[in-house]
Amino acid sequence: MKKIFVKGIKGGTGTTSVVANLACALRKSHETVYVIDLDPKSDIGLHLGLAWDHLLGWSDYADFASASEQFHQDNDGVTFLPYGSGSNTKSSFKDIINHCQQLHDSDDAWFLFDCPAHINALEYPLDPEDIFLEVINCDAICHSLMYKQLNFLKQSGSSWQHYFLTNRFNSASELESDLLQLWQSELPLFAPLYINKDEAIMEATAFRNVAINCAPYSVANDDFETLAGWLVSRANNNES
Repeated sequence: MKKIFVKGIKGGTGTTSVVANLACALRKSHETVYVIDLDPKSDIGLHLGLAWDHLLGWSDYADFASASEQFHQDNDGVTFLPYGSGSNTKSSFKDIINHCQQLHDSDDAWFLFDCPAHINALEYPLDPEDIFLEVINCDAICHSLMYKQLNFLKQSGSSWQHYFLTNRFNSASELESDLLQLWQSELPLFAPLYINKDEAIMEATAFRNVAINCAPYSVANDDFETLAGWLVSRANNNES
């Protein structure tokens, strides 16, 4: 199984939209894709066609076997498990991650985990072949937080693949262009691609869908296909 953990370096970086669009891009390449929502906001269903009034998810059940009835599938064939609205559950996100290996097709499947911004990477049961994407925006706050996170990762001796992924990049902004150029030239662990700001992403969410479906010729579609291809190459390198 190929596990991708996606987390915002702070709240509001657009992590969930990245997860949903990436999942659909991988699925269109005929990959088996699961999305597991680990964020109490439980927003992943808003991007994958789940009814707005559906409140249940894995946090409403005492164990993974019971929670498995809340797996849903979108029109592209992406299978996803919402977080739900439970607060006093015996299950934890660590249990959910570990139990995903019990799924019958998990050996060759992709698992994308939508992670909350407030939980640090060390809290997850990460294996050396796992990929952890930390979503950032081109602003001064993320700039400071990235250097702080790099120092933390160095001290923790992390063994997994950790990358910073720029989302909502506005090429018309001189500040954002300068920051991106600085990061690309000086920062380690920086993903060699970025997701441009595109109205198609916001418009698609209004239809409970993803940009690569609603606007297949958009910049967003190209960006997420590129991201999917890069992750496939990283995962293949790990397996060889």
